[in-house]
Amino acid sequence: MAEKAEAQEKKGGGKKKLLFLIIIGLVLLGGIGGGAYFFLFAKSPPPEEEAPPKPKEPAVGPFLQLDPFIVNLADPTGQRYLRVKITLEFYNNEVYNQANERIPQINDAIIMVLSSKTVEEVLSPEGKMELRMELLRKLNDLLGPHSVKNIYFTQFVVQ
Repeated sequence: MAEKAEAQEKKGGGKKKLLFLIIIGLVLLGGIGGGAYFFLFAKSPPPEEEAPPKPKEPAVGPFLQLDPFIVNLADPTGQRYLRVKITLEFYNNEVYNQANERIPQINDAIIMVLSSKTVEEVLSPEGKMELRMELLRKLNDLLGPHSVKNIYFTQFVVQ
């Protein structure tokens, strides 16, 4: 009886299994190929509600070189001071002209921020970056949002 079962399996059963495995392999291979094409080569359609392109700003805006600032730092001994030259970069000429008319207010805002800092705060690179961001926020509050594009320290001496 066992010999009959083996004979039948050898006749048709083995071929059916082989054909079934080949078909499954081809289906899997096609699925992998289709997935690879979809992820690597197919381009997604652009979003329906894409915002209109923002007008390009000039790469470099107008600059305003301020007079040097010499301030006492917030040091308990009162012996430490900071000498700094600052250059402001504006987004456009209109804001630059407005800033030229408000130099005393700009100087006052900068002096108030600088004199509130300690030696430890201004000596580290992170402290200088934080100082730059604080001055940027303060001046944009004074002149209006998106007025000052960047602040550059052209001289920075702590003594």
